[in-house]
Amino acid sequence: MLAAQHRCVECDDIIANPICPNCLAAQMMVMVGEYDQTLVNCIKGISIEGETRCIICNEKMGLCAQCFSRDVYQLLNDKNQKVSKEFLQRFDFELRKELV
Repeated sequence: MLAAQHRCVECDDIIANPICPNCLAAQMMVMVGEYDQTLVNCIKGISIEGETRCIICNEKMGLCAQCFSRDVYQLLNDKNQKVSKEFLQRFDFELRKELV
């Protein structure tokens, strides 16, 4: 039953890449800023507590990297498709399989 506690609150999959949305957002902001500074402020992390601990900051987290990345990708794709394509290259987390 331990694994059930380490599931994403959005997709209910086991969190396989334990990097919290706040740590991911910081990395994403750097990447997006290389291409379009106006989009940087659109990216915000979120704290959703769960049983999994982030491997970067050690905070408890409940949202998987794939779900958070998908949300950011969709936002970027609506605003700048060139940036969203580059985003997928760096923050895929198997999103390309899902988006095809």
